[in-house]
Amino acid sequence: MDGSEHVLSCFTPLPPARNGIADYAYMLLAPLSQHFSCIAYTDEIFGNIPIGVSLRDERQAFRWLGEGDKILHQIGNNPGHGFVLDALRRYSGVVSLHDLNLLYLYEVTSPSLEAILARVGSSSSSISKVYSRQWKERGIKTAANYVLFDALDEVLRLSKGVIVHSKFALNKMRAVHGDNAIHNMAVIPHFAPSIEATSVAEARQRLCLDADDVIVLTSGFATKVKRFDWLMEALENALANGYKFRWIHAGPERPEEYALSQTVRSYPRLSSVTHITGYVSEAELDAYICASDLVVNLRFPSVGESSGTLARAFSVGKCCIVNDTAAYSELPRDTVVHLPVVGASVALERAICALIDNPDLRAAFATQARRFAQTELSLESVGARYANFINASYEETRQEGNVTQVQHVYGKNIDSMSPQTLKLERTTGGLSGSQLDQVRRLTGGFRISVAWPSSTDLSQYMTELDRFIDSIVPPHFAIRNIRFQWDVSEDDDAASGAERTTAKPISLIIDGFAH
Repeated sequence: MDGSEHVLSCFTPLPPARNGIADYAYMLLAPLSQHFSCIAYTDEIFGNIPIGVSLRDERQAFRWLGEGDKILHQIGNNPGHGFVLDALRRYSGVVSLHDLNLLYLYEVTSPSLEAILARVGSSSSSISKVYSRQWKERGIKTAANYVLFDALDEVLRLSKGVIVHSKFALNKMRAVHGDNAIHNMAVIPHFAPSIEATSVAEARQRLCLDADDVIVLTSGFATKVKRFDWLMEALENALANGYKFRWIHAGPERPEEYALSQTVRSYPRLSSVTHITGYVSEAELDAYICASDLVVNLRFPSVGESSGTLARAFSVGKCCIVNDTAAYSELPRDTVVHLPVVGASVALERAICALIDNPDLRAAFATQARRFAQTELSLESVGARYANFINASYEETRQEGNVTQVQHVYGKNIDSMSPQTLKLERTTGGLSGSQLDQVRRLTGGFRISVAWPSSTDLSQYMTELDRFIDSIVPPHFAIRNIRFQWDVSEDDDAASGAERTTAKPISLIIDGFAH
């Protein structure tokens, strides 16, 4: 293809990075290359790419990218996407958003706590101040932060268009960020990769698994939201009722988050039929999926995430069990077994036992799963939808004459930036609402000057000066210096110094940086 309008620059992690989105991006590049000349920009110079796709160092992107070039950013909520977020700040483009909360990404990539709190404050201003103060002043950070504050405002503001993987995700964006946030947003489901499906017997022979076992499979990082507590209780009870099977978890543990191996040992029957593999390669994961009879993929609470493992299970035609919640509720009812979140453990036990008893029922779900993968979730279909949305997003931008100006201030030297000066007059009740709004709108280096009629008037506030400053300066502002300045005119020579300073107005000067 000739012409820059046919070039697509993709900023993304790539294999061999142990990152599910890296695998996703690698597989998506192949169908995208049927619509564009694709160039992958990554931080791994030995990254894997499909045939026909060029690979470049993301740090050298400025040498090739020009205004109007089509760009796709793959962004997820882990450290491997820090360079992609930074690239979005420099080069606006279409974003494929894999997570509906990016607070952890900002935590691990931001140079200061204030920069992180700026994202917290943008998510929910009504409650963010309390949480931010607790975090900044007392070092208290709770799990609720990752539910209440999605830190998506910057990505939504800088993007020409956003791709999400479910209607649930789109509706959540609308509810939190308003209709304007979704005006150029598309729902494109997570594709089902084309993997080499081997027979159950071949896969089990490769993995040294018993040919006659019923195998229940879970996979990926062992985290709390995958509800192993529900699963283990269900499996233990099923074993107690005489059912026979083997449970395999194909994936690494995160003992600091959920001690899976330790917890399994508290279930005497289950521990004897459980195998936790640790990290497995992509090929090994595919083999475990092919070898399984049932794939259990639970998420609760869910933030609308998609599952690459579930999509792989669809590809090879496996009977899958999911929660009836968030994005999983959108899956066809004849394709997966949906579980309620109330009484989930009991429902899960009944579902597993019924499916073990009825191989034909398992096969019926498996057939529908494979058909769903080959149609709605096929790589070719998803790649075409990506291409259409990217082209439409850039066409809309040209028609609107919208050129996104991005200023990346996080890494700049504060001392080199000219500060904004905001002069305020203190009223009897402190600062007015309009004055506080002016403070909140500050960005970059700033100087806030709050005037008092006299030092005598100010002295009444000295015992609670910290509280007064906290009331006007948001938590995400970094304060560098606080001082007082008397407004003494040169023609006051007749008065003594003490008389001058007590009689004349005095200002509280606050210097700092607003992220």
